[in-house]
Amino acid sequence: MNTLRISFSAYNRIENHFGNCIILIQEELFCISKIYKYSVSFGYYICSEIIVDKLIDKLCVKQNEDFLKAYYSAKKDGLSFTVFTDSGNMNMNLFRFPRFGEADFEIVLNSLGGQKINETHSKTPDFIIDSILLELKDLQKDSLENIERQNNIAKIFENINDYAINIDPSLDFGELTYEYHRLIKNTIQNQFKSASKQIKQYKNQEFVKSGIVIFNTGFNSLPHELFKEMVADILKRETKTIEFAFIFSQRMQTNGWNMDSIYSSEWIGIIPNEIKNIKSKFDDLIKIKMTEMMTKNNSSTILETQKPISFLIDEKIFFWNPGQIKFPWEKTYV
Repeated sequence: MNTLRISFSAYNRIENHFGNCIILIQEELFCISKIYKYSVSFGYYICSEIIVDKLIDKLCVKQNEDFLKAYYSAKKDGLSFTVFTDSGNMNMNLFRFPRFGEADFEIVLNSLGGQKINETHSKTPDFIIDSILLELKDLQKDSLENIERQNNIAKIFENINDYAINIDPSLDFGELTYEYHRLIKNTIQNQFKSASKQIKQYKNQEFVKSGIVIFNTGFNSLPHELFKEMVADILKRETKTIEFAFIFSQRMQTNGWNMDSIYSSEWIGIIPNEIKNIKSKFDDLIKIKMTEMMTKNNSSTILETQKPISFLIDEKIFFWNPGQIKFPWEKTYV
């Protein structure tokens, strides 16, 4: 019986670290679903390409004791699992990175003379400032975690012949890129439709302009630049009610030793002069809260670290991986 060596990187969602994994399996038992589920049974979700090698028995018996233990286990039981973990443990991170939300935006708007609109029996926009209506939406979940979205992604890539497919939206998928990006953009477009409806129900001749504020809090797989590009396209082609947008991406990653965070905001469209200061005021608030994190570390709402996403459909693994942060004893990021 031939033995195969299956090599890949994976992420442990329980212990919150990465690992380089090796599964040894008898060739006649090999299938991707078995590999994926076997790895998950140890807590490791595959988040890389998969390398498959056929082992030569006479060379295997000359390897070290640990390899031989896994090798003979696979011969006996059909397969074996070995993992070489990194030194990460996100549970070790003690810093409470601030997560910005509607309450923070309200603070900024109030400082400029704006106010929150009281809710009624019908849905209303969130804010008003100088006869300008603003509706705030927050992308709190990554659409790659959505089961329906996963099935649609699998359909787009059904003709790709590979064991594992990296679905990072920033990659170039050739002729599939447009369709994939259109699918992702639907998530943002739905927020525009909801905001437009709320603004239309409330708007009259007294309110001459209207815009949308979109926070990207949990859609980690969507890069800020692509987020910006998609919002700009929707503003240009898909809406007449909403004239401009303020977008804000916030994300954090840690391995328990090092940490990295990004807070990025942008105006898109034709921005009324009365509200242009929102960006600088919001940037100031971010600086204040980050300073408080380093001195007091008492943020009431915290930003969760971004983690890889992995799912299995039709004998293919689909994954998004934010990458690994290097440790203090290492010099650069990968």
